Amino acid sequence: MTSNSSTEPGPASTEVTFRPLPLTSATLDLVVFGMISSLFGPLLVTLAHRFHLSLPAAGVVLSVYFVGAFFGVPIGWLSMRRFTGAAVLSGTLLITALGACGAALSTHWAMFLASVFFLGLGFGGVDFSLISLLVRTRTSGRGRRLSVTNAGYGLGAVIGPLLLVVVRPHNFRLLYVAIAISVVLLTLGNRGLIAPPLTVEHRRSELVVNRTKRRSILATFIAAYIFYVATETTTAGWIAPHLHRIGYSASLGSIDTAGFWLGLAFGRVLAGPVSRRHSDHRLVLGGLITAVALCLTALATGAAPYVYPLVGLSIALVYPLALVWYSALCPHDDDGVALLILCMMAGGVIGPAVESLMVSSFGIHVVPIVLASFAALTLGTFASALRFSTPEARVG
Repeated sequence: MTSNSSTEPGPASTEVTFRPLPLTSATLDLVVFGMISSLFGPLLVTLAHRFHLSLPAAGVVLSVYFVGAFFGVPIGWLSMRRFTGAAVLSGTLLITALGACGAALSTHWAMFLASVFFLGLGFGGVDFSLISLLVRTRTSGRGRRLSVTNAGYGLGAVIGPLLLVVVRPHNFRLLYVAIAISVVLLTLGNRGLIAPPLTVEHRRSELVVNRTKRRSILATFIAAYIFYVATETTTAGWIAPHLHRIGYSASLGSIDTAGFWLGLAFGRVLAGPVSRRHSDHRLVLGGLITAVALCLTALATGAAPYVYPLVGLSIALVYPLALVWYSALCPHDDDGVALLILCMMAGGVIGPAVESLMVSSFGIHVVPIVLASFAALTLGTFASALRFSTPEARVG
């Protein structure tokens, strides 16, 4: 009886294989979403004029987009259990195309907001699906694949506003038409992606961390990622206001913001060679230590414009490599990854809100201090994860 039970087949492998075309397509997916996300700020004045709104009323478009993204994550999460990765990615890209078409054709504000919600829905679904698929690829080169694809988002965040300058803001509908066409074409790039659905049988058989340990690890990484997203979004959002209020031109503030995103994208491209020499957790913690020091250096008026692009470079590897770190501690934990992505969005709300409150109370010079504080909180929380060991180490 023992020999018979030992030969019973287990669930088929759920390892994901990205061939060159699907990997390129995945990177381009995030380039497009970086563009979409970066267009809302520069378009606020145009949207206010087009739909006869006040600027604060037009600003609700940002919240609607992230609400859509919040709901997009569980859609991707549930879909990955029933369908192949290629099908889920294609489906969420088509939702994005629907939103882009609606944004291009909208004649009423309510219709435009509904379209933006669908854009966010697509973003949340694609973002979760891609991350969960990439962490299921083979261990060798996983950090590089995560980093290079996520570099696409930073690159898209630079490209979006530049395209808006070329097209002119009042012709923004053309950009949404181009986005709709692009994402439909990108569904073709999912051919050749080997990504079976992650069934209940797989999740139960492959999750090798006990529940108590897994809860502690997951809670630590959720808190760390909330602080990280607060650091990234607050830095990107307050570079221009900080520089402008301490005496620099508005154009320099925009250029420096682009420099921050370029630093983020460039740092992620370097992930491959760097991660071969250093462990994931050392790169995460080292980058955050550097970020704390750089943010404090921005207190010096003359240094601030040079510091912010370096902050982007220093935190570039935190997001992708911390996911690799988590997947090493909790292998095959798709549900945990979904919760991480879902909860980290809170950082995008908390960070800018805290920064606004501090600036209103203490003035613009507090910006670098708040940024350094968020980076330090991220550092401390990730550092506390060093107390956890991988399943292999625990067995050994």
